[in-house]
Amino acid sequence: MHEFSIAYEIFDQVINTANAHGATEVKKLILQMGRLSHTNPEQLSFCFNVLAEGSIAENADFVVEMVSPTLECECGYEGEIDEKQIRESSALRSELLAYVAAMECPICGKQANIKGGRELIIKSIEIETEEDRTAE
Repeated sequence: MHEFSIAYEIFDQVINTANAHGATEVKKLILQMGRLSHTNPEQLSFCFNVLAEGSIAENADFVVEMVSPTLECECGYEGEIDEKQIRESSALRSELLAYVAAMECPICGKQANIKGGRELIIKSIEIETEEDRTAE
């Protein structure tokens, strides 16, 4: 399960960032995950929560925002893959194959290239500091 090593890297970055800003608690983490990242969001969340036990991130909300792949075509088109077309291709054996089948440019009809959809980005970290607690 490669999710554990990914969760460890995320946890390490979150803790280092939180500590650098004087955090007493990590309240929320928002992660952007591309649909083609080959990472299971539920397993990633589970692994993060295991790593966070006993730390300032123990009770953090772990939120994953899924990011659709984008296409880029030689005709100049750039945009998201049509999710409706993916759902209609559900007979295909994998989500990746469904996305590959949907790589036709909606403008010119030529084969387009997948530009995005593999990202795994920490979008935001919400923390609480001692100052926040004393201000209440």
